[in-house]
Amino acid sequence: MKTVAITGGTGFIGSALTRALMAKGYQVRIFTRKLPSKRIDNAQYAVVSFDDPETLRHAAEGADYIVHMAAVLFSRTRAGFEKANITGTANLVKAAGSLSKSPLKFIYISSLAAGGPSRSGSPRDESMPDAPVSNYGASKLGGEKEVRQLRGSIRRTILRPPIVYGKNEFAVSKIAAWVRKGFMVNAGSSDGAFSFIHVDDLTAAIITAIENPATDGQTYYVCENRTYAWHNFIELLAAAMKVKMPFMLDLPKSLLSALGILYEGVSLLGGAEPVFNRDKAKEGAASNWTASSAKWERDTGSRTWTGLEEGIKKTFS
Repeated sequence: MKTVAITGGTGFIGSALTRALMAKGYQVRIFTRKLPSKRIDNAQYAVVSFDDPETLRHAAEGADYIVHMAAVLFSRTRAGFEKANITGTANLVKAAGSLSKSPLKFIYISSLAAGGPSRSGSPRDESMPDAPVSNYGASKLGGEKEVRQLRGSIRRTILRPPIVYGKNEFAVSKIAAWVRKGFMVNAGSSDGAFSFIHVDDLTAAIITAIENPATDGQTYYVCENRTYAWHNFIELLAAAMKVKMPFMLDLPKSLLSALGILYEGVSLLGGAEPVFNRDKAKEGAASNWTASSAKWERDTGSRTWTGLEEGIKKTFS
């Protein structure tokens, strides 16, 4: 039985991936900063510190594959993103390279934010130069650079999903809550376009990256090969929840930034990381976040994606 070590395994995507891997007969070892109160039956758990390569090395010993998806999504500072998403990744890469038996492959879950927003009508693809607009995106790109430092026999694949959604996903759940209240802000602009991937499709892509040698050494955008206007996304949410279409408001970029500062201040007083901040305001100010999965489809032969309408119905059923 092959063992897959997963960082970020207690999160939304990680939990789905753990169950999908176990259903295929893999043993799963989840790296975690502290043991969760609720654990997945038959999964292994290893307590690690991403500041300490030795704890990572000990936890990864004997793993056949490593899937690295642990990341900081919200931080008040660039240094906070870099510490988690670049230095933490570098420490895991160092640990993987020092094991008594090297893992067969290292899968890094990056983000469309590492590439940056797209031009209108031109979904981003792997041939385009990277141009992240946020500290988060820059830190994920920095993490990719660390993964490319893997040496020896360890193979690697980097995946760059856009918006990931599914049942109990945090960000989409927050958006849905505002839709129920009857109010929503247009992201970027009223005519901005976005790409999406359902969590089941992302877990399937990760497993394909583990098993298919055609993906070795490659970086891919993975998403449904169709883009959607933000307004259409909100319409589908409202329909799935059987509520009225909310009032949609366009916000100028300057006001988005001001809201980011406000959220940061409120969260600081509450002792929590902000769920919206100046960094997310930079991403929100970009009109288009779209990508093409044509390269992935060509290399893997995998062309089956969950359509957004179907996926949202599954999410809110």
